[in-house]
Amino acid sequence: MKIVPQAFYTATTIKKVMVDGNCCIVHKKTEVADLDNQRLLAAHALTVVLNGGLVVHSDDGLPIQVGAGEMVLLPRGLYAITDLIPDDGAFEAIVFFFDDDVTDTFLEQRSINQEIVSSEKLPTKFSLNRPFKAFIEQTLTLYGQVKLDSNMVRGKLLEILHLIAEFNPNGHFLEKVAELKVNPKKDLSLFMLSHFDKPLAVETFANLSGRSVSSFRRDFHRDFNMAPKKWLIKRRLDKAQELLTKEYLSITDVAIRCGFSDIPHFIKSFEKQFATTPKQYALANYKKIQAN
Repeated sequence: MKIVPQAFYTATTIKKVMVDGNCCIVHKKTEVADLDNQRLLAAHALTVVLNGGLVVHSDDGLPIQVGAGEMVLLPRGLYAITDLIPDDGAFEAIVFFFDDDVTDTFLEQRSINQEIVSSEKLPTKFSLNRPFKAFIEQTLTLYGQVKLDSNMVRGKLLEILHLIAEFNPNGHFLEKVAELKVNPKKDLSLFMLSHFDKPLAVETFANLSGRSVSSFRRDFHRDFNMAPKKWLIKRRLDKAQELLTKEYLSITDVAIRCGFSDIPHFIKSFEKQFATTPKQYALANYKKIQAN
């Protein structure tokens, strides 16, 4: 799983146009699909597809397919995002990442009836009109070749949000940006059983589930009768045992698939729970299979 936009800053297929922490504009162009399509968006993202397409999966709704000439607003959170590479070229997109400070400033500068804001927070697709596409091309041309002061990034992102709002006079875009401020509680059991194998800290799970850390710990103990960290380790180790039983994988692959980023910690935790190391367990299971 990649945490973005941070992971994009070191990717060879992605050009940093402007960067200020989690606020940035990046330009992606690739002819090879990324097999690791799990994403944690650390900031809200507006992805404009210039060529090819995207398929976005989230917990909260049906998959969304975004084609060339369309854009999708993605609230901060967990997604599976697949690039669709066209037969005659490369996938190309420009992504605008912005944080809550940019969102707050933008909403303060616009007038919106808060009563019409939905409690949902879903990915939303918009059409890309010709004037905004021309603006994007101009942005890439003007700023793609120079290193800019980070102070310019938030101003440029605000300009982009205002332009899109003007090009969507029905107010739909404003409503969707306002919904970014909503953080509804998710079904905790369903959420954790779906994502326990992501390499995330308890604090991150709490935020993504729509809870403060204290509320998360309280609700978690109510649902699972166990502390979150202890449950996460046990659940991840149980999955590791299952993988080592069914598949012949390297210990590193198993650890990563189960949400462990620290391999020595994974080995030590596995040995503590199962009284054998992952490698010894895998070898014993392999010999058992061969004997049968």
